[in-house]
Amino acid sequence: MDYRNYTLSLAEYGKVILVALVITSCVAYLFFSSGCAMLLTPLAGIAVYHHFRNQGLEKQKKELSAQFLDAMRVVSTALLAGYSMENAWKEAQKETGLLYGENAVFYLELQEINRSVGLNVPLERLLESFAERSGIEDIMSFAEVFSFAKRCGGDYAAIIETTTNHMYQKQEIEQEIDVLVAGRKMEQKVMNLIPLLILAYLRFTSGDYLDVLYHNPLGVVFMCGCLLVYLAALFLAEKILAIHV
Repeated sequence: MDYRNYTLSLAEYGKVILVALVITSCVAYLFFSSGCAMLLTPLAGIAVYHHFRNQGLEKQKKELSAQFLDAMRVVSTALLAGYSMENAWKEAQKETGLLYGENAVFYLELQEINRSVGLNVPLERLLESFAERSGIEDIMSFAEVFSFAKRCGGDYAAIIETTTNHMYQKQEIEQEIDVLVAGRKMEQKVMNLIPLLILAYLRFTSGDYLDVLYHNPLGVVFMCGCLLVYLAALFLAEKILAIHV
């Protein structure tokens, strides 16, 4: 499986269509007061699809990274206890299954790795393949270090423990950042709605006041400009709060 891509489920596709329809309905009513704006639904659907896909991809990578780190802890502990490298990875598979279930993404990877090792496929080659497909920089670095240690010899337990400790520290920093910006993200979501709520309030309470902005070329151009500025503000706010270590 290539973890650099994310495939939406049928339920998620249905959610994409529903959200796109809601967005274009609001735009049609608030910005143009015309059903013709519903023709923008495909464009909204594409934008919502990419948003959902990016969210799913980010969540998938976080889950994979967390499962990988926990499994490497088990491998390091097993090696220190005197297990062979092959048996240490089998122990990691058992513990991952207990912690995350047998449908967990990294459990399935460990299952395939252990099966391939049983067929005399080099472990470092399997790790390099997984690291490339993961698209996660830390895992790729780990695979490179492990492959180097395999070629040149070394204390595998110490190497794995040192590398995983570094990855854990980075993960903890990311979690702390998530906690710190959680409030700001909530504020962002509220601020995103305020322009729409103000426009909706004016439409319901003082509809005549906004009539000049609808059904005439100059008004349409003005409202298109307002919509583009609003979308740009949403995009900018999203980028500002997307903090990565």
